Amino acid sequence: MKLLPVVVSCVAAFALSGCQKEGCLGGEDGCRVPPPCPRVTFACSTSELAVKRIESPMERPGGWNGLGTVGDVKLTNGLVEVVIANIGTQNYLDPNGGSIIDLGPRGQQKDTINGILQVVGILPRDAAFYTSLEIIDESPVRVAVQVKGTLDGIPSVPIVTRYELTPCDPGVRVRTEIVNGSTDTQTWALVDGYYWSGRESLPFRPSDGFQYSSFGLTTINGAFHEFPWFAAAGHSGDDKISSFAAVSCTEKTMEGFHSESLSAAGLKRQIVKPRGSLIFERFLAVADAKGISGGADIAMEVRRQVHGERYVTLKGKVERMGGSSFNAEREASVLFIEPGAKPAQWSQVVPDASGSFSARVPAGKNYLVEVHAFGRKQVERQFDGVSGDQDLGTFSLPAIGTVTFTVNHGLTLMPLNAEIFLFPQSEADREAVVGTLHGRFTTCAPWLGSPAGASPACNRVLVNNGTATAEVPLGKYDVIAFHGPFWSIANQSVEFTGGPQTLNFTLVPIPGLKPSGALSSDLHVHGARSFDSSIPDFDRVLSMSASALDVVIGTDHEVIGDYSGMVAQLGLQNTMSVIVGLETTGHIPFLTVPGYGFPLVIGHYNFWPLKYDPSLPRNGAPIDERVEPGELFERVKPAFTGEPMIELNHPWADPEFGRDLGFPRAIFMDLRKNIPASDDGTRQSVFNRQPANASFKNDDHHVQEVMNGTDNGLFLQYRSFWHYTLNQGLLKAGTANSDSHSLTDNTVGVPQNVVFTTTSPATNFDIDAFNRSLKQGRSFGTNGPVIDARLIDGVTEHPFSMTTIRPSGQARLSIRVTAAPWVPVQEIRILVNGEVKKTIGGLPGITDPFDTLPQAARFVGEVPLDELTAGVTGDAWIVVEAGRELMLAGDLGGGLDGEQDGMVDTTDNNGDGVVDAADVKEGSKIGPLADPPKPARGEPGYEFGAITNGYSAAFTNPFILDLDGDGVFTAPGVKGGN
Repeated sequence: MKLLPVVVSCVAAFALSGCQKEGCLGGEDGCRVPPPCPRVTFACSTSELAVKRIESPMERPGGWNGLGTVGDVKLTNGLVEVVIANIGTQNYLDPNGGSIIDLGPRGQQKDTINGILQVVGILPRDAAFYTSLEIIDESPVRVAVQVKGTLDGIPSVPIVTRYELTPCDPGVRVRTEIVNGSTDTQTWALVDGYYWSGRESLPFRPSDGFQYSSFGLTTINGAFHEFPWFAAAGHSGDDKISSFAAVSCTEKTMEGFHSESLSAAGLKRQIVKPRGSLIFERFLAVADAKGISGGADIAMEVRRQVHGERYVTLKGKVERMGGSSFNAEREASVLFIEPGAKPAQWSQVVPDASGSFSARVPAGKNYLVEVHAFGRKQVERQFDGVSGDQDLGTFSLPAIGTVTFTVNHGLTLMPLNAEIFLFPQSEADREAVVGTLHGRFTTCAPWLGSPAGASPACNRVLVNNGTATAEVPLGKYDVIAFHGPFWSIANQSVEFTGGPQTLNFTLVPIPGLKPSGALSSDLHVHGARSFDSSIPDFDRVLSMSASALDVVIGTDHEVIGDYSGMVAQLGLQNTMSVIVGLETTGHIPFLTVPGYGFPLVIGHYNFWPLKYDPSLPRNGAPIDERVEPGELFERVKPAFTGEPMIELNHPWADPEFGRDLGFPRAIFMDLRKNIPASDDGTRQSVFNRQPANASFKNDDHHVQEVMNGTDNGLFLQYRSFWHYTLNQGLLKAGTANSDSHSLTDNTVGVPQNVVFTTTSPATNFDIDAFNRSLKQGRSFGTNGPVIDARLIDGVTEHPFSMTTIRPSGQARLSIRVTAAPWVPVQEIRILVNGEVKKTIGGLPGITDPFDTLPQAARFVGEVPLDELTAGVTGDAWIVVEAGRELMLAGDLGGGLDGEQDGMVDTTDNNGDGVVDAADVKEGSKIGPLADPPKPARGEPGYEFGAITNGYSAAFTNPFILDLDGDGVFTAPGVKGGN
C-alpha cells in the first residue's frame, strides 16, 4: 500500500532536464553527496576523529542494542560513535546493509538504537537497498560513509546517503538524495524509519509528547503530523541508556508518525514526477542522558543556528521527604508543558542523583512544570512569560516507603532468589498508586519502575541471594513471594506508612510435587539483546533462578546471545543451564499465497543449541528474510553445535504491524482440510512443501508451542492447531514457554516444560540428551498442575511419548494430578484425536494457598482405554489436560475473507452455552477469545490469578496408539477417526 498525500504538492526541485544537479542527483559515476548541514557547527576541546571498518569484536560499540561487528564501518569523534552496516548485512527492516545500526555516546556502551533506515513508503519495495559503500576520510575536518543503491523494489530509482561526523558533533550528519528514475509518477515520503519495536525507547514529539494515536497499515495516513524535531530515550532502568533526537538541517518542520514500535521522520509527503528528485538533510543527535532532554537540547541548538529560534534553559531541583538521593526515572521525571486548550509538551528530563535538572525550551512561553514519580504526577507549578534562563527552585515530592524483602529456604534456611509481587488490597488502594511511564507501556499498580526494564519493574521486585530493597508508594498491599510453580508462596498484608520497613518470607518446595528425574525448562526467553526487550542480563538471569528453573534456552530475536557470563557472575553455574539459542523473526514481507494479494512473512522459529560468534553479524545468526521455513532451516543448520532443535513458535498469534508471528496463520491454513501429500498449489500445501535449494520441508520443525505466555491468552488456539497437526500425522511434541521479554509481560518459567531426561543441569548438562527427550515427547507443559499419566497394559506401563503403542483390550489410562496449594485445578480432560472424551470434575479446591505441607493428590484414578476409544474406527492419540475449566469456544469466521477456517476465534462471552454472533464485541465480526473470570481477593485461586494474570492449565504430550494392530500409526485426519 502506497502512502497517499493529504495535500498534493508539485514536483521537487532539480526536476528539470538539463539542469546542473548537485551531489549525486545526476547519477555520475564516482559522485559524492555534499557534506550535510553546513550551517550547523559545534565547539569542543577535542579533535578526535576516525572512520574505519571494525576488525575485531573488541572494537564493537556495545550496549544492549549493539549490532556492529567485524566488517561494519564505525565513525567516531570524542563524543559519539555511529556504526553503518556493511553491504550485504541484512538487519531487521534493512534489506541489505548501509543503515545505521548503532548510535551512542562514545565508549559508554549505551546504544539504544535498533536501526535507522531510509524509506519512501511503507511497502518493502519502498526501502533503500544499498549496494555499495565508500569510506571518506577527510580528517581532521570530517569523516564520512557514503552508501549508494536503489529502492528495493524499483531498481530504476537511485538513492544515495552520506553519514558524516566532524570533530565536535554530538551526533551524526546525514544527507539523502533520491531521483525518480522510473517512468511513473511516485508518491513519496522520504523519511528515516526508526525501529523501536516496543518495550524499548519511546519517541517524544513536541506538542503531543509521548502520546500518539494508534493506527494500522490502512489508517497510517491519519497518523502523520508535522513537528520541528523528535526525540527518544531508553527506559531499561539501568545505566546503559542514552538520549536521541532528530532534526532537519533545512526544513522548518519534518513530517511523520510515531508509535511504541516505529517512527518515521523526514520530508513532507509529495508527488515526484519522472526525473524529479528529493534531498533530505538532518542531524541525528545523541547524549549521555536518561531523559529525552539530552537529545532534545541538541536538536533545539540546531534549530537556533538554522532558523534563529530562541531557547532558554530552565533548571531546578527535586527533593523528597526523607532526603534520599535519586538514581532512576521511576523516582523523578520532569515534564515541561505549555498550558492551553491543547497543552503542548516540550521536553522531559530525569534529574541526577542530587535531584538537579535542566532542560532547554522555546523562549517566550508559559510553562507548567510537572514532576512525576512512580508513574504518577506528584507536583506541578506554572511559570508564565519565560523569556530567559531561569531557576525554578525546588520541587518537593511526597514521602515513600523503603522496603527490604528477605526470602529464605524454609528447610535449609539458606537465602533464595525469588520474585516479589505487590498488589493493592482494594480498588481505592489501587487508584491511589496506579501509574504508567508517561501514559505508555503497561499500566501498573503500584508502578515501581518501567515494566520493560530492570527490577523493580511494574509491581515486581527481584530478590537476589535472599534480599532486595525497593522504594514503594505508601499504601496497603498484599505482598507475595514466589519461587516457581512447584514451591509454596508466602503472603503478608501490610501498610507502608513511610520510612524503612522489612518483610521476611520463607518458602519451601512442595514435597513430592516436581517429578523425580525431571527438569524444569523454559525454551523461549528474551533479554535486552532482543530488539523488543530492555531487561538487562543481570535481571534476566536472576529471574530465571527466581522461578527455580533448571534449563533455559536464550532465544533473543535475530541475535544470538550468550548468558553464560552472567550465570557465572550470579554464581548459578552449578544449578542452572542457559543454552545459546535464537528466535528468527520475519520483518520483510515477501511470501505470496493463493487468494491473498499482499506479501507475508513466515513468523517466528526458535533454534538451539547454536554457536555464539561475536565476530559475525548478529553474533552468528543467519539472514532470515525472504525465505520459506525450509530454506531458513537450511541457513541455520551450520550454526548448530549439538542435537538440532527447531521449534515452531506461537503458531496462531495475532499479527503485529502487518507481520504475522506464526507461519500457519500467516498462510491462512484451513483446519477443516487435510494437508496435501505434495505441493498442489493451495495455501494448505505451502505448510509442508519443500522450497527449492533446501533439504528441509517447511514443516520440518521438531516441536511446537502449545502454551505461550503466562496469561495463557491464546492457549485455545495454539492447542487447536497442535491437535490438528497430530491428526495429520505430524507427531511434533508440544511445548509450554513463557516467551518472556521482561518481568512484566510474562514470568519466566510460567508456563514451563517438565522434561523427563537422563541428564542434569549445570556443568555436566547434556543438551543432546535433553533435546532427544523433547523430540520424543517425554515432557508435559504446565503453569502449575502436575500430571502423571501412564498407559497400563498388564505388567507394562507406557509413558506418554512419540513411541507408538499397540495396546490390548484390557489397557487402562492411569492418571494422578497434583499441584501446589495455591494452584487451582478444577477439572481433568482426556482428549482422543482432539475431542474431549471424558471430563473429570469435582476435584478438591484450595483451602490454604500458603500451606507448606505435603499435599494430597487432587485426583488419582484409572479409565479403561476402550471407554475412551469407543467410536474411533482407526488409530488414535490421547492427551491429558488439567487445570481451570476452559471457556466454550467456536469458529465464527476468522479465516481469509471472513470465512470459517476450523480455528476457534470466539468464546461464549454471554454465558448462554452457545457461541454465536451475540458473543461478538460490538464493531467486530469475531471474538474476543476471553479468559475465564479471575477470582476476586479472598476467593480461592486469587493468588494464582494475581501472579499469572491467567488461568491454570497443563497438558501431556500424546500417547500414540496403534489400535488396528497393523504395526504403524495411521493419522486420523480432520475427521478425527470417527
